[in-house]
Amino acid sequence: MIMLITPFLFFQAVFSMNSVVSRHVYARLIPLDNLRASETPSSINPSESMPDCTTVCAWDEACVAVMHHGDQCSIYRSSLSPSSVSLPGARCFIKQGALPHPDPCPVSQGYTSVLSPRMCYKLHMTMLSWTDSQARCESEGGRLIILNTDEKHAYILTQVAPYLATHIGLKVDGGSKTWTDGSTYVPGISHSFTAECGYMYDLSTRGYYCYWGRPFLCEIPV
Repeated sequence: MIMLITPFLFFQAVFSMNSVVSRHVYARLIPLDNLRASETPSSINPSESMPDCTTVCAWDEACVAVMHHGDQCSIYRSSLSPSSVSLPGARCFIKQGALPHPDPCPVSQGYTSVLSPRMCYKLHMTMLSWTDSQARCESEGGRLIILNTDEKHAYILTQVAPYLATHIGLKVDGGSKTWTDGSTYVPGISHSFTAECGYMYDLSTRGYYCYWGRPFLCEIPV
C-alpha cells in the first residue's frame, strides 16, 4: 500500500485478493476536522487507521465519504457537512469521483448530495408554514421533499430526528394524499390527516393545518 499525504489530499492504492489494483483519491474535508458530521453514517466499522477506513470505503460502491475517529470508521453514502458537535481527533475524507461531476446538488448552499438513493436534500430549521416552506424551497431551485419511494423514505428516516416534525411535499387533494409532483404512493406508516398539509413525525406521515410553523425538508430533483 502506497500513501502520499498532503494538507488537502489523501492518495491510496487498494489491492484486492486477486492482485487487481483499484486506485481511489480521497480529498480531506478540512472544515470537518474535530467535528461530527451533520449526516448520519450508513455504517460504523472498527478501524485502526485512516488507510484501513478508506480501504473499507474503496470496496463499497455506495460509499462517498468516511470519518475516522479513534478506532472507528464511519461510512457515508453522501457528501458531508459540519455540525456544531465537537469530536476531537475526527478526520473526514470524500471519495473523489463517487458523486457526479459537476454535481447538480448545491453542497455549498447546505444541501447534502446522496449517491444511493440519488438525491439532494436540505433540512431547514426555520419554523415556517407549509406554503412558506414550499416557497423557500422553490427559491433555492427545489421543492418540499417528495418521499414517494421506499428507498428515499427509509434513507431520510435515518437522517432526520424522528420527533422533529418536518414539512414534506404532501397534501390532501380531494380526499387523497398527493405529492406535489402528482404521485400518490406514501411509504411507511401513514396516520390519519387532521388537515391538508403533510409532515413527518415519529417515523410516520401525518397531516395538519398548513399555517402551522415547522422545520422543513427541501430537495432539488436530480
